[in-house]
Amino acid sequence: MSAFFDLASVVLVPSGYKSGKIYAQKPLTTDGQLTFTRASTATRVNASGLIETVSSGVPRLDYQGSTCPRLLLEPQRTNLLTYSEQFDNAAWSSNGTVVANQGVSPSGYTDADLFYSTTGAGKRIFNAVTITSGSAYTSSVFAKASGKSFIYFPDVDNIANTVWFNLSNGTFSTPTQGTATIVDYGNGWYRCSLTTTSTSTTGYSYVAISDASGSTSFTQNGTDGVLLWGSQLELGAYPTSYIPTLSTSVTRVADVASKTGISSLIGQTEGAVFFEIDQLANVSKLEGILYLSDCTSTTDYINFYFGFSNVLYCDVSVGGVVQASFNLGTITTLTKIALAYKANDFAVYKNGVQIGTDNSGSVPTTNKLSLGATQVGSAVMKGVFVQALLFKTRLTNAQLAELTTL
Repeated sequence: MSAFFDLASVVLVPSGYKSGKIYAQKPLTTDGQLTFTRASTATRVNASGLIETVSSGVPRLDYQGSTCPRLLLEPQRTNLLTYSEQFDNAAWSSNGTVVANQGVSPSGYTDADLFYSTTGAGKRIFNAVTITSGSAYTSSVFAKASGKSFIYFPDVDNIANTVWFNLSNGTFSTPTQGTATIVDYGNGWYRCSLTTTSTSTTGYSYVAISDASGSTSFTQNGTDGVLLWGSQLELGAYPTSYIPTLSTSVTRVADVASKTGISSLIGQTEGAVFFEIDQLANVSKLEGILYLSDCTSTTDYINFYFGFSNVLYCDVSVGGVVQASFNLGTITTLTKIALAYKANDFAVYKNGVQIGTDNSGSVPTTNKLSLGATQVGSAVMKGVFVQALLFKTRLTNAQLAELTTL
């Protein structure tokens, strides 16, 4: 890989940063400093594997599922719930017992609450908020077995039982509606989530203790239950990073990383673009990934973006006319992508395999690089950048295959 670093005009492997800046390994000048904005605090997983809050404007180098830092970029989201970590607060209703601060949470503090019940059925705790009918909402919570290993989520309307999660092995049942995820956060903690579409104007973050069949009609001993922390209900078709709340809902603003005025670092008549991304959500709408543009219009660009169902596309446009277009297929895991371009000579590779070529078309004039979004900072992706490289000459197809091989 070092040979490609030598060839590249821009090398960005996220590691150095400060408020408002992300530093590139090449060039070691201000041209290599991406401008970063996010007008709110946000959380990340740090190098110790713990969830922590970073200040407004500070890039999030995230270690979730990795021993190396990766740049986390997300769209704006709001946690609609209040008292997201205080399950003993009056905002939460239950037919059981909540004992505060009984376990070490994914934050590293002893602030996880134990929930258990002695009743014959129900064994649930919930927080209700106002939502919009007909929209997709995602409910999530961090949970850990504490005598009981199964929890159950109904849909956002709290009408039908939907999915159970096994906190002993990190599995879940096939949802009767919607989509579910479970992510291992270490030390027995899992983040469980369910996305469903609302049919009413009241939404619920709802957790029930269940058995393996999803039934809550079993005898409790009054002490065995589950540890809970970090509940979230957000408008959107997938879970984003945790947003802590107290007495009001809280909004995390979108992450935006870009650099303008770097036409000298972007191949204007020929070149190549490479990036590696991971930790992508179930994308159900347009989301930007990497965008090279002329900064003054929306007609000249090289654009990598998600359409629907996690399908990645690449378009090259000059004067508003598409010169080359590629469908790179579904992206759900660690993926390496490279595009080489020259007049009448385009090729794109994914994970070492040629996806397509185009032998006609012109190259746009560009002077701006945007990561994780379109030119105007909209359609922000949910995912992490592992690395990104720009080249001022067209790499050979053999080089593209080598560069993108996992």
